Amino acid sequence: MARQTAISVNNIEKTYRLYRKPSYRVFEVFCPGKKQLHTPFKALDNISFSVKRGEFLGIIGKNGSGKSTLLQLICGIIPPTKGTISVNGKVSALLELGAGFNPEFTGRQNVYLNATILGFKKEEIDRKFDAIASFADIGDFIDRPIKMYSSGMVVRLAFAVQANVEPDILIVDEALSVGDSYFQAKCTKLMRSLIDKGVTILYVTHDITSVPLLCERALYLECGRIKTIGPAIEVVDRYLRDLRNDQYQRGEADPGQPIHGADKNASVVDVTAEKKSTDKKPSSLIGYQEAKGKEKSFAERVRDYRYGTGNARVIYLEMIGMNGEPLDTFGFKEKITVRAFIETKKELDALNCCVIVRNKQGVEIMHCTTREYGYTFDTIKSGTRLVVDISFENILKPADAYSIHYTVNNTYSLENQEILDLIELAAVFKVKPDPQHPIYYLIWHPFSFSHRIVE
Repeated sequence: MARQTAISVNNIEKTYRLYRKPSYRVFEVFCPGKKQLHTPFKALDNISFSVKRGEFLGIIGKNGSGKSTLLQLICGIIPPTKGTISVNGKVSALLELGAGFNPEFTGRQNVYLNATILGFKKEEIDRKFDAIASFADIGDFIDRPIKMYSSGMVVRLAFAVQANVEPDILIVDEALSVGDSYFQAKCTKLMRSLIDKGVTILYVTHDITSVPLLCERALYLECGRIKTIGPAIEVVDRYLRDLRNDQYQRGEADPGQPIHGADKNASVVDVTAEKKSTDKKPSSLIGYQEAKGKEKSFAERVRDYRYGTGNARVIYLEMIGMNGEPLDTFGFKEKITVRAFIETKKELDALNCCVIVRNKQGVEIMHCTTREYGYTFDTIKSGTRLVVDISFENILKPADAYSIHYTVNNTYSLENQEILDLIELAAVFKVKPDPQHPIYYLIWHPFSFSHRIVE
């Protein structure tokens, strides 16, 4: 069955008048037809496309290509100069940072104000408020004026409102770039769930790597015209090719720049789960006591992203660097340790811990389980406290958002296992760039080379 059309754009043109002096504008208003003192500027020219219900369309292009103008036209904020736009369904848009918020009002008051503008009655907003506040996760600031918020807090609240008012069409214009890594991962997960519910999403971004991972199709704008529209990966390839050509022509890039080479002595990845001595060393005990002190805040943060029987539970999880200290940013080939503090509530004879590393688009980059790597635990008694370290070498592409998916299972086989505690967003970390070792793809991988001359 063919999907219905959610958005139809037909032969759209948007032209602005540019004046060299403000007085020229006044002259044209009061003396129409006398003399043209403006220069027409076509922000958009001959734009036509359609978006199906439940489709995720990415819109890309350089600054000034017309992306934001196109979204404003679709939202009805500004009218087109020519052409028609048909929108079928309720539109929820996140275009400008803080747009629609009164800086003197509290976050709570602004939630009610925005939802009322979107057509919701107070009783409906009352039912949704807890979900909105929980997603925004700004704590007591919900009852403080917006003018006291950071830009990240503003976008948290704005996205929480727009995404929780049951839109038919969600439009997002790069606003998520000001959110932190953890919030961006939450937003990606939510947008995926909205697509599954049949919501149409238009997504403008300069994060090109996210487009083929999130979007079915992409639209590439250049100088107000559609350069190409089609499968996301093909459109992104065309865009990146154009960018490289522009850089070469300006002399800003060297096509012969060497790619990071291979180290013949490097291992691909070193994953170990280190057994802790049964003797309670003071340092380990202190670490566990500190983890217990953070248990409540950790549980609150991951509340919406965990499930399981609860017969074993991660009370805290942190990322450890080579110096043994907790970190959230790591360098190239640095050893990263995922340290989980676990408490058991029943005897476990097949304990299995799993780590998945995902990028901010939700793509699984790396994965391991203690069982797959041949690491076994002795039978764990009920009431046992464990500290489990899973370590790997950082071969990830520099990025501002990777997340850790952590699972504790009692695994006899893939078909016979009990999920004790599964946390989808257990931790978030960054990978900093290393100018000496650029990585252009998802991961760095060692290769070996040989050659021979045949006469």
